[in-house]
Amino acid sequence: MFEIPLPFVVALLLAILLVRLTLRGPAGPVGRSMRIFVAASLALVIMVGLRWQFDLLIFRFLRPLFAAMLPPIAWMCFAALGSKERSQTRWRWLHIVPVLAIFIASLTWRQWHIQVDFLIAVQFTGYGIALMVLASRGEDRFAQARLGDVGSVRGIVAVVGGALIFSGLVDGLIALDFSITQGTNVATIVGTAQLVVLVVLALLMARLERLSPQTTQLTDNVTEPASAQQKEDPQGNNDIAEDDAILAAIDEVMCAQHLYRDPDLTLDRLARRVVIPARQISGAINRRFGRNVSQVVNEYRVAEAQMLLRTTDKPVTEIMFDCGFQTKSNFNREFGRVTGMGPRAYRDADPNPDHSTPDQPTPDQPFGPIRKLFSENAESRE
Repeated sequence: MFEIPLPFVVALLLAILLVRLTLRGPAGPVGRSMRIFVAASLALVIMVGLRWQFDLLIFRFLRPLFAAMLPPIAWMCFAALGSKERSQTRWRWLHIVPVLAIFIASLTWRQWHIQVDFLIAVQFTGYGIALMVLASRGEDRFAQARLGDVGSVRGIVAVVGGALIFSGLVDGLIALDFSITQGTNVATIVGTAQLVVLVVLALLMARLERLSPQTTQLTDNVTEPASAQQKEDPQGNNDIAEDDAILAAIDEVMCAQHLYRDPDLTLDRLARRVVIPARQISGAINRRFGRNVSQVVNEYRVAEAQMLLRTTDKPVTEIMFDCGFQTKSNFNREFGRVTGMGPRAYRDADPNPDHSTPDQPTPDQPFGPIRKLFSENAESRE
């Protein structure tokens, strides 16, 4: 009976995932990063299958080299989702150092008998921990991801980091098995590891379902002045006045340019529009609202949805798209978070629908979360 080795089954699933990402996955930096990582993983899994299926010298040599390249690729792909200033670091070349070390160890194994699998284990574990830390950082570390997708992207980065740590443990077990039993249990270790990889792929697919394709490829021609490109204060600035100045700049582009209507809005694009570093925007919003940037942007969308529900007879789905939401589940969840009820219930419950134009709020009701915050602060001072 014909049997397909398990590594090639995993390779087939990775190939399907790569095709899905190419045809239906998100565009922009997020989609590009994920496609590069999956393609690199596919190449490595194929090489692992060839190594343990045919056990030729060339595959023995290439397998650790392919493995050594995956963690730096994963890091550069997902770390590049931060603000463009942050991702353009001059230290990227250092990622080649562990790859060269493993390459030399493989090349000189007959002379020095260096445990190549142990080196790979250390490298995978180190990069995996780094990715887990990256996933726990602030929104500015994912400034080029669409605001509504930051949570899912963080989950994907955490899954990838966990997978690298697990792979590091597997390589450590392989190195230990070769040193104790001359590799008699390697096939069992590799087979068990591939089964776990199948579970990881299932988790990735579940996360991908939360990422909808990017509708347009946006460009921004706003040029930053030199002051916006200066190095940020590492101490941060908790001064309320400066935070409010940042919020006022955000409110200006939100209300004047209706930037929140863009379903593909990213923190990086917002930062370029207001000419303020992404980290300062994220920090100011977190300090003043206790919420993240995505939630505050969604509150602008909900505010306009409330006006359209009161002043027009448009279908709820049309209003959802007009305000910048892309999925009904996200729209209903955010609308309920802000108003305490669903959009249809809100329309039905409004006893005195106003007849102001949809683009203008009522005079006694400030539009958007930032103006409401300023209004509440002014009232408290009085």
